[in-house]
Amino acid sequence: ELLETTCRLANTLKTYGIQKGDRVAIYMPVSPLAVAAMLACARIGAVHTVVFAGFSSEALAGRIQDAQCRAVITCNQGVRGGRFIELKATVDTAVKSCPSVQNVFVSQRTEHPAVMGKLDIPLEEVGHMIDML
Repeated sequence: ELLETTCRLANTLKTYGIQKGDRVAIYMPVSPLAVAAMLACARIGAVHTVVFAGFSSEALAGRIQDAQCRAVITCNQGVRGGRFIELKATVDTAVKSCPSVQNVFVSQRTEHPAVMGKLDIPLEEVGHMIDML
């Protein structure tokens, strides 16, 4: 299952122009999809930086800017200690000051729908249509 998820995510990233040497920020809670995101980046030769999902939008923006990330992979929300953390909203605030970001890949971790913008790509909608590597 991990291999299949990794391959689908890697192919999704490639479809949207992520290639060897590009940098990708991963801002996700601890989950199998976070592991698959790291492996997907490694599979296509993209450099990834994992940012702790509890960091503020300013901290996230600083890390994205330092690495000149081309994409961010995140979830709509994270659950920590029984509370919901609005990850997508934090990413939206952060990428406003990050012109290098061309796409934000969003996974639906909870039932609460995320507000999608022009940079956003819902992984559940595109991931199942893309063949494995």
